[in-house]
This record gives sequence, C-alpha cells and structure tokens, in this order.
Amino acid sequence: MTTCFIIGPIGDKFAPIGSPERERYEAALEVFEKVIVLACAEHDLEPVRADQIAVSGEITDQVFRHLFEDPVVIADVSGGNPNVMYELGLRHTRDLLTIQIGEYSQLPFDLQAVRTLQFSRSEQGLIDARKALSNVLAIGLEEGGDPVTATRIWQSRQSQVGELDQPSQIPPETINALDSEVDDVDADGLLERMNTVEEVFPRLGGTVEEIGTVLTDLGVRADQMAREMTLLNSSGQGAAARLVAAKRFADILQGPADELARLTSAFSRDMDEIDGGVNGILEHLHQNPDARQQDDAQEFLAVLVNMVRTARQSMEDVGQFVHIVQGLGSASKSLRRPGNMMAQSLRQMAKSVALMDEWEAASLRLQRDSKNVDSNSSAIEDISSNPPA
Repeated sequence: MTTCFIIGPIGDKFAPIGSPERERYEAALEVFEKVIVLACAEHDLEPVRADQIAVSGEITDQVFRHLFEDPVVIADVSGGNPNVMYELGLRHTRDLLTIQIGEYSQLPFDLQAVRTLQFSRSEQGLIDARKALSNVLAIGLEEGGDPVTATRIWQSRQSQVGELDQPSQIPPETINALDSEVDDVDADGLLERMNTVEEVFPRLGGTVEEIGTVLTDLGVRADQMAREMTLLNSSGQGAAARLVAAKRFADILQGPADELARLTSAFSRDMDEIDGGVNGILEHLHQNPDARQQDDAQEFLAVLVNMVRTARQSMEDVGQFVHIVQGLGSASKSLRRPGNMMAQSLRQMAKSVALMDEWEAASLRLQRDSKNVDSNSSAIEDISSNPPA
C-alpha cells in the first residue's frame, strides 16, 4: 500500500477538554478521520499523520523523509499553523503530488492564490470534502500533480545548476541568465492562455448556473419562512414557538448555505486560475487591432461581457438573501451561522467579480474600438467607390 503523508495542525489530545490545544486536536482529527482517511481508502493509500511519528513542535528525520520521498502529501492548512507552513514549504521543493485542503474562511492569506480544496465544517460539508478530495486524488495519481511556481523554479534551477557544490561558486551573470531563462520557460504564450480560458470558461458558466439554482432554492425557503413567521405572529404564538420555527429554518437553510460556500469557493479558484490568461488575451487584442477584428475574438469578448453580467446578478441575489437572513439573526442566534456563511460567500464572490469588472471594461473598450474601425473602413470604401466630383 502506498504511503500518503498528512501534514496539518496537531494540537494536544492530553490538554484539558475545551482548551484551545484540545479543540485544535479534535478539529484536525475530525478532518483526518471523516475526510482524509476515507478518501485515501478509495485509492489504496495509507495515510500517515505527522503526530503518529512526532510530538507537537518537533520535526524529526522521519518527517523530513516523508516530505522528501512520499509520492503523495495532503496538507491541511486550516489556520495557518507555522509547522504546517514550514513542512509545506519543504514539500514544495519536490515535484511530487501535493494536495492542500483547508476549512472555509480559515486559509492563510498567502495561500489563497494556491489551489486549495476548501470545505465547511458541517456533516454535509465534510462529506462533500471527502468526495472532492477523492476526485483530486484520482486525477493526481493518474496525471501527476500541478506544481506551484516555487516547485517549477526550484526544479529548473536544480537541473541547470547541476552538480555545483556551493551556490556562491555561481557567477552573478550566470544567476541573472538563469533567472531570465526560467521566466521565459514558465511564461505562458497566447495559445496556452487561450487553451486555459477555453477549458475553464464552461466550468465557470456552469458554476454560475448552479449558484442561481441554489439562490432560487433559498428564495423558496425564505418565502416559506416569512409566511410561517407571519402566521405565528398573527396567531399570538409565544417566543418559544417562534424560536422552534427559527431553529428549524436554520437547519433548512444550512444545506443551501454550505452548497453556496462550496460553489463560490470553486468560482474563486477558477477565477484565480484564468485571470492572468484573460488579461493577457485582452492585452494581445489591444496591441493587435487586426486580431480583435476576427470573429473568434469578437465572440470571446461577447462571452466575457455576458459572463460578467450574469455573475454580477448572482452576487446581487446573494446579497439580498444575506440581508434577509442576517436580519432574522438579530432575533435568533440559530440563524446567524447560515447568514454569516452566506455573507462570507458574498465577500468571496465580490472579490472575483471585481476582477471580472476589469475584464468587462476592457472588453467593452475593445468592442467599441472594433466598431470604430469598421465604421472608418466603411467610410473609406464609400469615398473610394464614390469620389467627390
């Protein structure tokens, strides 16, 4: 059976119940048992946690060997534990399959740009996380990992520097040349950008549609909640009856709130993946007027503008539901969790839509410039065909 090394927060299982160290231990163990172990079992992987071979705060030779040798590493980066970040940094020097997972809204800022499987800490959220992790493992074991920039540069420099024993032996001009060559190798060209965008666009559109479906479901449930609350108020029911109704609706809303969190996380990850590519394409069309006159370029710009507007409408719909649920949260704390989750989803999606706003502005400028070119060309043709007397 292949070993899969697990790095993540450890905590202290011997700490008093309720203490931060004990809660950290229990939270990490829950993810390990309900997500990681089950996902690994589907692929005949043996998960080994760092605390099975080291105590908290200690990084042993065995840990280093696992980080260097194991074909698969899964890192739970929830909370940004310093040991986890250090071990993950060491692992990034190896071009081997490394998968990051993290609790929704608990990711370190520096890792938000790196592809990370996010999950919500609920029964359904952990089930979804296990399924998603299993899918990522299936793809990674078959096709290999998708190394981060640090790994690519590290591997490239190792291959170019070769067997030199001391980095100080490399002349400065050689280092500069290596830096330039690495940048040239890693930089995507227009074709790579177009390919990436073409692959992700359908997925983005599908995610936006799924968000719309969840919002429709939320609308139905919110109307149902409002009607029942109105009925309870009009019939003179006491606070106890209304509290029971609020708790029931909180449970009803939690499922869609979890799904919305999953979808907006997926939307943000896809946006991070293609933002550079889209901007590169837009810049290319700006610098090459002939290219933006092509039918495929015009179609690309039209799809981009339409997607931005659809996503913006979805965000506005999310905002309406957040306002409703957060307002009810002032009456019952049971409704605050789904309301706060939806608010977090809104904030995450708003950051992505802000990037899309820039796409839209650039696309509209290019479309306007193309129309101006067409108009000028038509005017020139008319003059050529009908010269003034």
